[in-house]
Amino acid sequence: MFKLWKTTVFGIVFVGIALVWIFFVGFNSSAPGNYFNKGNNALWLGHEWVGDEKSDIEIQNLISKLQKHQIKTVFVHVGPLKSDGSIDPEAYEHAVNFVENAKLYGPDISYQAWMGQIRSKIDLAEAHVRHNVAKQSFIMTWMVGFDGVHFDIEPVWDKDENFILMLKESRELIGDDYLISVALAEFIPRSFVWLTQKIHKFENYNTEVNYKNVAKYSDQIVVMVYDTGFDKVWKYEWLVKEQAIWVTRLFKDKQVFIGIPCYEEVKKGFDPLVENVESGLNGLIRGLNNTRSRESSFEGVAIYPHWEMSESEWETFDRLWLGK
Repeated sequence: MFKLWKTTVFGIVFVGIALVWIFFVGFNSSAPGNYFNKGNNALWLGHEWVGDEKSDIEIQNLISKLQKHQIKTVFVHVGPLKSDGSIDPEAYEHAVNFVENAKLYGPDISYQAWMGQIRSKIDLAEAHVRHNVAKQSFIMTWMVGFDGVHFDIEPVWDKDENFILMLKESRELIGDDYLISVALAEFIPRSFVWLTQKIHKFENYNTEVNYKNVAKYSDQIVVMVYDTGFDKVWKYEWLVKEQAIWVTRLFKDKQVFIGIPCYEEVKKGFDPLVENVESGLNGLIRGLNNTRSRESSFEGVAIYPHWEMSESEWETFDRLWLGK
């Protein structure tokens, strides 16, 4: 009887440890990056492509390069939102020409109007401001010809009702035929915020609350995994890994992009020797190799920004992610 009791207890403990391991640690495989690459990667494109006049050959060369590196989603900067939620037409006066020519040379690429602003410069609590943002989304899609809009308004946070209302109003105005993409800060599990609230107070954090609220009105979630302040490569790779795991697990019917940096500016909170294309991809690949991630909701890598991407970084991208 005692032996049976010991066996039962051991079995329960073993199963408990196994479940904890599966759900909180996971098992790892060693597949290369190209195993997870779906050929739909993204990048943020500079304002010059709609603010300046570009020749057909310049646009054609850009599209050829994007296709070479399997970039099929492009966030094209059309100008920061003004305080009233609008954008001066002069800021994107060449957008129609760019979109028409880009679609001619790369019809399989999704071109989205990237609209952003620092939160202190735009008050989304004002109804007329949200209305103007929605109106600008309508202009960019229905009139200019973009395939959707990409919002990068920072910061946003849990229970950020005004930001969610802005997304809702934009969705209602442009309809379901156009994409809405949203760039969000790194995901922090709600349980972690609760456990550490007496030790460290997070500000403007994004848990599953805000991620899921944003997902109600968006098609794509882009996690900006950079400007982390980490001073070691292994720490940054660990963070990218965990972001890939946690965020892909949140959704079944949304496209998740993991954003990694390629810029070189040394500043507070960012060290390019730590956060870069190579370390970002290494962390992402590790995350996708973990059984806790949901590969089906992962869409691709998002590179920030295109104008800082060097040829050597493209070679790193191709080697680690495309398997070239």
